[in-house]
Amino acid sequence: MSEWFENGTLRVLVPSGWAIFRGIDSECRVTPKKLHIFRNAKLETDIFTHAGITVCFFDKTDYYISPKFFYDQVADIQPFVLGAYAWEGYTCTSFGYPYTMLEARHDGCVFQVMILMKNGEHEISLDDADVKTILESITPINREEL
Repeated sequence: MSEWFENGTLRVLVPSGWAIFRGIDSECRVTPKKLHIFRNAKLETDIFTHAGITVCFFDKTDYYISPKFFYDQVADIQPFVLGAYAWEGYTCTSFGYPYTMLEARHDGCVFQVMILMKNGEHEISLDDADVKTILESITPINREEL
């Protein structure tokens, strides 16, 4: 059964069989603006061995630059609407790992979603129903800061 996760900044639906972990910022502090949602993960360290999704939220006070130029084998994908947002992005590799990178802009804020598509024997896709469920559900919940 899917469960809602809320942390004061983001709200997201976590499908059954997936686990959610808080992310860290550039200064190694836990931040509510970054979430890791990984399929079949049990421990936080599974984000290094499983396929999954990292959601980053940049509000109006954050500085955002697309990381597109950091990656290899970049290929743009067709923009699409899913949930409340229009998403655009690209596929790429980073250190040999395949990713789908998505960005959605809304009200001066940016959602950046990094889908690690294959890691060892673990694999997911943008076309997976669970991945779409997660993307559709992403919502900022602390509107006062926006």
